Amino acid sequence: MKKVEIYTLDYCPYCQKTKIFLDEHKIPYTEIPCDDTEEEKRKELTKKYNLPCLATFPQIIIDDVNIGGYSDLMEKYNNNLISFE
Repeated sequence: MKKVEIYTLDYCPYCQKTKIFLDEHKIPYTEIPCDDTEEEKRKELTKKYNLPCLATFPQIIIDDVNIGGYSDLMEKYNNNLISFE
């Protein structure tokens, strides 16, 4: 099983959709809430993963590789470009 981490904000609907998707597919994950450090965490994630623009939420990390946000997760999953096994 792969290591899945998601950086989230409470008010973010895409963060909620990501957690619902992972829960429905019985994929264990670690949630890292960023509500108290939102701007700081955006900058940190942008630098750490060399993102072309300021990080948005959620940020989904699978086995220490940033795959992006909810739309990226769905696109990669639907096109069989990622596996959770």
